Amino acid sequence: MTIQCGLQSESFKLKEGVPNSFDRVMTGNDPLFAQKTIRLATGRRDWAAFQVLLQAKEPHTLSVGRRPAFSPYGALPNYRLAFEMDDMDGLTYSMNPIGMVEDDDGIHKADILLHDEVIHVMDRLKRSVWCELRIPEEAPPGIYKGNVHIFEQTMFEDERKVASLTVELEVINVVVPEPAEYSFQLELWQHNANIARKHEVTLWSDEHFAILENYVASLGGLGQKSVTVIASEIPWSGQGCFRITNYYSDLFEYSMIGVEKSKSGTFLYDFNPMERYIQLCAKHGISSIIDLFGLSGIWQYQPEGYGKLADDYPDGIRVRYLDRNDGCYKYMRSAADIKEYIAALHDYFETTGRLNEVRIMTDEPSDPEAYRAVRELFAVVAPGFQFKTCYGHMEPILEAPEQARNSVVSAGCLFKHLDDFKELKVDNPMWYVACDIAYPNTFIHSHLLESRLIPHLTAFMGFDGFLRWNYTVWPDNPRERIRYKYPFFSAGDTNFVYPGNDGRPLLTLRYMNLRRGIQEFELTAQVKQRCHDAEGRLVELWSKIIKAEKLQGLYSPGDSFSTWFSDEHEDYEAVRKALLEMLVNA
Repeated sequence: MTIQCGLQSESFKLKEGVPNSFDRVMTGNDPLFAQKTIRLATGRRDWAAFQVLLQAKEPHTLSVGRRPAFSPYGALPNYRLAFEMDDMDGLTYSMNPIGMVEDDDGIHKADILLHDEVIHVMDRLKRSVWCELRIPEEAPPGIYKGNVHIFEQTMFEDERKVASLTVELEVINVVVPEPAEYSFQLELWQHNANIARKHEVTLWSDEHFAILENYVASLGGLGQKSVTVIASEIPWSGQGCFRITNYYSDLFEYSMIGVEKSKSGTFLYDFNPMERYIQLCAKHGISSIIDLFGLSGIWQYQPEGYGKLADDYPDGIRVRYLDRNDGCYKYMRSAADIKEYIAALHDYFETTGRLNEVRIMTDEPSDPEAYRAVRELFAVVAPGFQFKTCYGHMEPILEAPEQARNSVVSAGCLFKHLDDFKELKVDNPMWYVACDIAYPNTFIHSHLLESRLIPHLTAFMGFDGFLRWNYTVWPDNPRERIRYKYPFFSAGDTNFVYPGNDGRPLLTLRYMNLRRGIQEFELTAQVKQRCHDAEGRLVELWSKIIKAEKLQGLYSPGDSFSTWFSDEHEDYEAVRKALLEMLVNA
């Protein structure tokens, strides 16, 4: 036996290094390779995905492209994968080897969709490949069959086919909405200074924006709705990265707005980088909300010097400017100057007609009195700005319900107070998970179906969207070591994608499963609009993946994800197919 291969679902996560798992043993009857045929259901203008799992008895190269595969390690065999489905015009496909990352438990787990055409695989290690089919809108409904062929070749030999796997694709007569049409309010915060650092380009330069477009496009592919604007220096104080001495990592984020003080003492503001980024996001369908960070709820670390700069201002806002009198950079240290800056921002958005889109973001305010003072100040200085606040606890909302209009609540408190929160009648209710939420979450150790469940859970609760603080908050060398700040951060807490060497983000299995769940949220929304007795039928469908009618009691001691939710891929596929079929018959 030279090779063993099989098919797995899009929610499969390969693990390597599990104790007593015999990763490198080739028995010939490993159940991971048992599936030789996979059945998928899609709509039109849709996508289907699966994984190919491969293991060879010797070191080799694994190829998903057309280039020759020679190795500096010598005459290694190459295994090339190719897909064919002859009877569907317009079908396209892509394949990505899936890279492994080390989790906090020392086990390597599949996560990264690599751009490499060829990868090296050491002796007898299993590897998985992401395979994605894109079904054109014109595809006639019906059953289609395709094959993944595996070819073997060493050096200058002729290739020979050594295995074939079968894909059966059912196309259902429903045109699936595109991400730009989504109603799901997805807000993944963008950390663009970190992107500049990892790709070694100057902040807000043309080169930076060229790379940013690739990341913005990937967000647009999820149906992202909000633009992240950093409006002062280091609003999170680098997540306290200066306290982590076993893995030094720069997590500071910098303002998009340039400020100068003229020789006459007048402040001048350069909004061009911010405007350019807002327009870039709009190009990719991201234009509903502009989240302004750095004007409220500044994270402060007093012992290390990351505190307030203006004694007469209630928050720790840090506005840097170039003083033309002496050519030195300085920081605003008076409330009067800071108020002038805030008013200038307000005037800019009012002049550009975007004032209603702007939200002053406050991330888990730790000082209620200071937060209240900031809101009162804004009501005078910038009355057109609306606040949006992430709360990790329910008490501040219940104590001041007038502040709840644009609040976003952590899962940890939401599931305890869901009925109370719904009574507040919040505009566009949203929720979030962060480092303290065991499940559902998007860590490396999380089941991939947790990412897919999140949009379903959003619909189940009657909410409009979901927020996550991470997208590119990478530590210093994320592709080599994504583990950072454990146990406060679990591996994967800081990112959904990785920096690629070609300037593009490397997507992940977690990204793909979230993408799938968001699409199913949209199908659910269409069912609500178009189908008779949608509510009762959706309750029946949700019962396949959500085991409890109410979520109060979630996170009880001893519980896990599978206590409350399904961890079976087939259950989610059954829900997906049922949604498509309901729309066909609507």
